[in-house]
Amino acid sequence: MTQPFNSMLREGLARIIEALENGGCLTDSTLDYIDEALFSPEPARLAAFLSGDTDSQRDSLLDLIFYPDQAVQMDLEPLLEAAQFSAQDERQIHDRLMARAIHARVNMPDGRPLVRIQVPDFIKSQYLARLSISWQMDPSVAAAIQKGLPASMRPIVKVRLRNAGICTASGRQKFLCRFFAGMAHSDPDYLACLDLVLPLLERVGEGVEVFDLLIESKRSLFRSLQQARRFEALLGRSNMETLMLQGVRAPHSSPDGLMRRMRLIDLICLRIFGNTESIDLPVETPVRQVSDRVTAEAAIQSLLR
Repeated sequence: MTQPFNSMLREGLARIIEALENGGCLTDSTLDYIDEALFSPEPARLAAFLSGDTDSQRDSLLDLIFYPDQAVQMDLEPLLEAAQFSAQDERQIHDRLMARAIHARVNMPDGRPLVRIQVPDFIKSQYLARLSISWQMDPSVAAAIQKGLPASMRPIVKVRLRNAGICTASGRQKFLCRFFAGMAHSDPDYLACLDLVLPLLERVGEGVEVFDLLIESKRSLFRSLQQARRFEALLGRSNMETLMLQGVRAPHSSPDGLMRRMRLIDLICLRIFGNTESIDLPVETPVRQVSDRVTAEAAIQSLLR
């Protein structure tokens, strides 16, 4: 049986349509992508390309352009939190979104209008899916956010949780409550810590503790750090082309980036659990020479000095 399309559903649909109609703003990074992967993005050529009908590259570009950004999500979050949309509600909004012809402006990064297009159905469908409107926060986590964070920070934190789509099973729920109660929201690394820990929570299950996952991640980062430093040392003695011919691959992250993530893990562990695990870099020392081999005892003592 079809559920009635109530006022909350109507408002949700209207806000999403409005976001789509005004959501086609190109960014400098998008123009860089077009320049590298497609063609030089002169306005006239770009407008003609976006107005086309059947081109997989155009579809990929539209998918990149019409992506709900943080500002849109933060604007919608109070409504989504109040409405508590169900999966059935989301299906109703989806069906009405598909039935509605939506025309959107696409603007250049400086705000100049470029072209007006009809938004394809697959873009409308993916846009709605990315908003995760039927995801609902655990009440205890919502209470911890309300108590532990100032009003100015709550929307962005809730958006991050919604985007992560975490099912708040008991272990995850407990940790998130401790996180919002124990982490200092004034710390400039607060959101970076949250972004780091949310993917790890997907692996929390029976017998798996968040602290263990954090330490395991830190050890993995440490191994990557050692590899990155070895690569830098090799690069100092040879060029990139030679290393590639030798099968040496460049690391995905820089040593500074890896060190920063390790520091974030330490910050989380110390704030939430009161301790962390120290990992010391190996220290290179000169090989000791055995100076007296007359007896086994003398040889051992020589090595111990």
